Amino acid sequence: MTMKTNEYFPVWLQELKRFQTLKSQIFLYGNIYDCYYFPVNYNEAKTKDKLKWAKFNHIEQMLVKYFKNEGYDLILNYDVIDKLTVEFNPQPVKEGVPESERKVITKENILQHVTSGNPQANEHFAGRNIQALENNLGDILSFFRFCVSMRETLCVSIINFASHFTANPNMLADEEARHFMKLVKAARESRVFPERGVKRNLLIFICDKLSDLPSWILLENPLTLGIDLQKPNRDERARFFSVQSPLFYQEGETVNQEEVGKLFPDLTDAFTNRELENLITLSQQEKLHINEMRKIIDLYKYGVKENFWEDLSAAKVNQAEEELKKRVFGQDPAIRKSVDIIRRAKLGLHTIDQKRPKNRPKGVLFFAGPTGVGKTELAKSLADLIFSTEDAIVRLDMSEYNDSNSDVKLIGSPPGYVGYEEGGQLTRKMHEKPFSIVLFDEVEKAHPIVFDKFLQILDDGRLTDGKGETVYFSEALIIFTSNLGIYSMDDNGRRVLNVRYEDSYDTIKESIMREIKNYFNFTLNRPEILNRFGDNFVVFDFIRPPVDRMILESNLKTIKANLLKQKKCQFEYDEEFIEQFLKYNVADNLVNGGRGILNRVETYIKNGLSQFLFQQEKIEGLRFKIFVDTKKKEKNQPPPVGFQLI
Repeated sequence: MTMKTNEYFPVWLQELKRFQTLKSQIFLYGNIYDCYYFPVNYNEAKTKDKLKWAKFNHIEQMLVKYFKNEGYDLILNYDVIDKLTVEFNPQPVKEGVPESERKVITKENILQHVTSGNPQANEHFAGRNIQALENNLGDILSFFRFCVSMRETLCVSIINFASHFTANPNMLADEEARHFMKLVKAARESRVFPERGVKRNLLIFICDKLSDLPSWILLENPLTLGIDLQKPNRDERARFFSVQSPLFYQEGETVNQEEVGKLFPDLTDAFTNRELENLITLSQQEKLHINEMRKIIDLYKYGVKENFWEDLSAAKVNQAEEELKKRVFGQDPAIRKSVDIIRRAKLGLHTIDQKRPKNRPKGVLFFAGPTGVGKTELAKSLADLIFSTEDAIVRLDMSEYNDSNSDVKLIGSPPGYVGYEEGGQLTRKMHEKPFSIVLFDEVEKAHPIVFDKFLQILDDGRLTDGKGETVYFSEALIIFTSNLGIYSMDDNGRRVLNVRYEDSYDTIKESIMREIKNYFNFTLNRPEILNRFGDNFVVFDFIRPPVDRMILESNLKTIKANLLKQKKCQFEYDEEFIEQFLKYNVADNLVNGGRGILNRVETYIKNGLSQFLFQQEKIEGLRFKIFVDTKKKEKNQPPPVGFQLI
């Protein structure tokens, strides 16, 4: 008694076996350019250990072997380049039948065999040969139509590259429409063999995707079926490792077979068989031991051996709060939350609540609050802290992604469409910077279709671009910023302030979070997105004293240092200047945050400084003092800033 082997087939082949007696036309699509592993002795093997796995570089090769095992007499394989191949699979014959009467079907006599006993086929192909037929799509489809109606030969016909039957399945030329009508008729004429396990003659088409064919071929047709060839699932990847693990580089230390075997299928989620094989090649090429499977996979996914998260020192993480506070003032809750996520990511605990490791991002943060309070600045500071450069930030202004085609802008156009060569604006950047902070600025301005991509990133940690290449976000920290909640709609649909500068931080936080939840739950009607953000919302406060002083002094120090470095001159300012500038030039503009302070610095200090220096005969070695000239204060106007040589 043979064991049940269906469970060891790829999932799509299990479906094919289930329906090969029920359908007469099957369309295979999806992961059709992969290589395939198949237990060629499944009919004879008594136990799992006795299965012999063979690799097939092309799907049609595997199908030929499979249908031979299934007892089909004739397996035909056709594509427009290599034309027709004929595989005759002779069945046991009755005793006493002489050798001379045993039929052998070849490409040379296939046409004679198909037309024999079929007057319609005989008339249709009178005086023709198979070589003439295989050069014409209409003729070869007619040939396959007669093949499925053969009464004495169990036959399967495999037709590859069916996606190229037409350039536009929604606008068929007359001849193309006739081609597909032949397929509809062929589905109805398929011969069933009750005496052979109810098997039937089959037509199998291999195409890139079902949308390459007219929808009416499959629509409400009980004789046709589309089967999606998915990438290897977890069980298949685990089986790949158990069979192929000896091929990984293993010199120098004992293999942790059980531990690596558990990791491998989880870390290779969405890998094709060819990509799994590439891991073996990479391991041997780089002399990376099989025990270092994470490094092997990271090297394949990101192209670099260095892992910035692993290289991030514990001392640097311990000092992170103090370092971030030097650049982002007055937002201690946001800094603490960010550092908590960095610690988790550094220790690899960001997926500790998952039963199996997943390719999710290192962390996710949602920064909300008033404008100009440090949301983007904190993202830049985190990039500098973790990756030692602000350039490790991938920033996308979501106001540029507010139309229905925005998802294509992110991942790139599919082949054949305008802009295909350029790739996606997000996926292209992630190819270049897999270790990065990904900043989606003003996320509420994105078109709703873009949020589907956000779900993929947060759930799976990857996106597939228009070229079919996968980019990974599993080494990135994802940050969303938003001004949601600053305004709300009143009963008349008018936009009104939802928070005020005079409100306490707790009131601001409560008001903003209420509006954020309303936006995702009711305006956008996507509560599942809100759930993906979890408790990672961070509400920023308005800039208030003494934070305004810290921002001003930090900017003045920068101006002073750059003046000395670039112009070899220096200016001085005292405590009185700080107090008066804050009182007269800044206090009325704090509602606009740190950006409002810097705007006033530009208006009253940088512009005045430029005018003052332009009037000097010599700048190098110049020393001067900056002050608020209260004597020249006009009504309802701040006093000007003056400059005095010292």
